[in-house]
Amino acid sequence: MPTPTAQAAATPTPSDGQVAPARDLTWMIQEVDRGVKPALALNSQGTPVIVYMLESTSGFVKSAERDGSGWDIATVASGYFYGPLDVAIGPDDVAHVSYHDHQDLRGFRPEKGDAAYAVLRNGDWTAKPIFDEGHDGWDNRIAIDAQGRPHISAIDPVEFGGDGLEYYRLDPNGDWTVEQVGSGPLTYKYATSIAIDPDGNPHITYFGQDESDLVLASRGQDGWTLERVDTEGESGLFSSLVIDEAGRFHVSYLQRISPSRAVVKYATRAAGDAQWELRTVDRLDAMRFGFTGARNSTSLALDGQGNPWIAFSDEAVMMLARWDGTGWQTSTVAEAGARPFGQQVSLKLDASDVPHIAFFEVTNTRQLDGVVKYALGQR
Repeated sequence: MPTPTAQAAATPTPSDGQVAPARDLTWMIQEVDRGVKPALALNSQGTPVIVYMLESTSGFVKSAERDGSGWDIATVASGYFYGPLDVAIGPDDVAHVSYHDHQDLRGFRPEKGDAAYAVLRNGDWTAKPIFDEGHDGWDNRIAIDAQGRPHISAIDPVEFGGDGLEYYRLDPNGDWTVEQVGSGPLTYKYATSIAIDPDGNPHITYFGQDESDLVLASRGQDGWTLERVDTEGESGLFSSLVIDEAGRFHVSYLQRISPSRAVVKYATRAAGDAQWELRTVDRLDAMRFGFTGARNSTSLALDGQGNPWIAFSDEAVMMLARWDGTGWQTSTVAEAGARPFGQQVSLKLDASDVPHIAFFEVTNTRQLDGVVKYALGQR
């Protein structure tokens, strides 16, 4: 495994002296539907598409496309599923969804369970599992390449005898290839993120639990290589990876500093550079980590100038930070009332750099249930 490269100082303080309030956005927040763990994508017209689920033996995966001031809701699949799930829209404006399918409506069976994939064509969703040995496909994320082919990152968890991080790609002949990345054993609590570089190569970020680091896995002609990006404390939880058109990497993630507190961080590296630049963004003080806790607590998008915007959330507040070239401009998107937030956010920017965010409020923690919300930033 490559040794860590030299890193810019990134003391885990709330601001590093670089945060200023962003006062030019107001937020329209709208209830979408019953559900949990939403993910959001924008089509070529800038229309938001949100996918979400209910985790139950009689559960569902649904999609909601914004139609004027309302939502056109469709069922992607019915069954016994688990999140988080993800959605991406390809260059042909086709929507693709990934999630975990337990595959047995009678209850949980550790010898069953796979990643599942659904695609929307001609107005109809087609869904099926991506069969592999073991009970894998957890914490999955999806990316679409320039040819419209899906790539998925996921965990084959140590709890069920798995080998850790996995990568799935759909070949031109329609068959799925499943590869072990070589991470070593991983639990299924801390998310993965996948992006495709300008040359068509996949890259995955995850929380390396052997040494509690942010790790980047990159696939080349000779297979997978692993690089430790941030080795300070417990860094790399709930990462969100974006690679821009110039091949620069952008990653948002959390560094856990106590059972309820975390620092929001950002890492970036230009194509061909050896060094990562690490920046502290802000802090969250009402985190709940673990099985029923956070799933995708940060989400990163790039604006038209290539600057990162990061949405992040704990149970009490949802925030948005954007880099203006010299510092982070932050704003509060929403504060929780009687119902805590689900600590999952999904951010996209449209062609006018207007932010769109999906999140959810928790209505039941014993059998996780909630209300999916949509937030639109307005200037």
